[in-house]
Amino acid sequence: MPTSRRPVVLAAVLALVVALGALGASLLGDVGDRPVRGGDAPGAGGGAGAERPNIVLVMTDDQTVDELDRMPLTRRALADGGMELTQALSPHPLCCPARAELVTGQYAQNNGVLHNNGPHGGVDALDPDRTLGEWFSAAGYRTAFVGKYLNKYGVGHGPQPGWDRWSALGAGTYSYRDFTFVERDGLDRHRDSYVTEVVEEKTNEAVRELAATGDPFLVLSWHLAPHYRFDDRGRRTPPPAAAADRGRFASARPPAFDKPSFDREQTDARGRVEVRRPPRHRARLAAEYRARVRSLQAVDRAVASLVDTLQETGEWEDTYLFFTSDNGYVFGEHRRVGKNLLLEEALRVPLLVAGPGVPEGSVSDVPVTLVDLPATFAALADVRPQRLQDGVSLVPLLRGADPEGSAVAARDTVLVQTGRTEGDGWDLRGVRTSRYLFAAPPDGSGQVLHDLRRDPFQLVDRAGDPAYSAVRAELSRRREALLTCAGPSCNREFGPVPEPGTG
Repeated sequence: MPTSRRPVVLAAVLALVVALGALGASLLGDVGDRPVRGGDAPGAGGGAGAERPNIVLVMTDDQTVDELDRMPLTRRALADGGMELTQALSPHPLCCPARAELVTGQYAQNNGVLHNNGPHGGVDALDPDRTLGEWFSAAGYRTAFVGKYLNKYGVGHGPQPGWDRWSALGAGTYSYRDFTFVERDGLDRHRDSYVTEVVEEKTNEAVRELAATGDPFLVLSWHLAPHYRFDDRGRRTPPPAAAADRGRFASARPPAFDKPSFDREQTDARGRVEVRRPPRHRARLAAEYRARVRSLQAVDRAVASLVDTLQETGEWEDTYLFFTSDNGYVFGEHRRVGKNLLLEEALRVPLLVAGPGVPEGSVSDVPVTLVDLPATFAALADVRPQRLQDGVSLVPLLRGADPEGSAVAARDTVLVQTGRTEGDGWDLRGVRTSRYLFAAPPDGSGQVLHDLRRDPFQLVDRAGDPAYSAVRAELSRRREALLTCAGPSCNREFGPVPEPGTG
């Protein structure tokens, strides 16, 4: 570890520094006892002589939980070598709202990004000030962003505040082959390259550059795969593979094909089809699935390469490395394809963490969300967020200790929502508990209620079932309480939900 990260504190001011460190820890809640990989924890206590850890977040675009099983290098490094959080959710499962959550720590009602497009969507809906990079820069961290930023970001937006190194896709974002990065010193155009490999190279360059400064660093490396590609005519096509992966997985079978929800329309409690949709073409979906997992192989290698770079620079032992996706993806379940849907396949995302004190090979089934990650980063690094945080720190989980009594364990209901391009920008808004998912549009009509314990594939909508009237009333109350939540009010313990009756 570079000696410049070991400040020498004069005896005359030692007492003052320790006191300030204790005050900062008390204000940040879970910061006080940090996880350790061996010896003293980086940043533990936030006082004199503390060394703060690096934070690195690798993210894919539209990846499902099942597709993580096709990434053995990532699983080996971060699941076998760290923790897998099996109940992680993207509570606003669409690219731009999810990304806005990750740079603000706030739900859409507080950060303003409700959709990818329209007056309430895209990068222009977000106030660029006081986002994650600025928090860390103000606290003495070096910062870097690489890859796909918020939707509609272009070369005219320029580098965003708070980032020492900025390499964001600004043109040809969904081309995979021909694209342009916006850099601090201008534009970096690529023709006939492969975007994942360029993001990998730029991420490793950023780590080497920031590590050489001797300061702790924050790096966001956001990949495009396995998002679909847009061709020259604007048509949606499956993602292309890197040259090394062409032809792989030629007979891979989409896991969705084996679900009872595949190509099946939802019904209500009386067995009536709610919305009739045409069947999905199996061959087309199979081809898309194989293309998606092929595209993820380059990401898998990029994660392994990043770990190698962190080790080569001597930073691995002091780095928390997170891996996730901005949202999941519905792949023919309920005759739907895509995201921005309150279905489990869209809501659930992979989440892996390795770092100092994270028990190797550990698994947590405590429900967590992407909104929790910025608060977690800040707590691990002893950084004060510049926005009120709607999420909670996951540090108690990452310590490997019993999380009982922590804010994340106490929270029993999570806000979930989707947006649209018209009107006020809202579509379905609701809540998810360990057992139920309930949602309704802004006018309150068209409610949806799923009992995930009895019906994990969401085959039957119970909103109109008399046996669930008390359940629906309680979940509706929780929905109303969370629609305008901000900060601690987003993380409440409501208590038990009534059991369904007999109807």
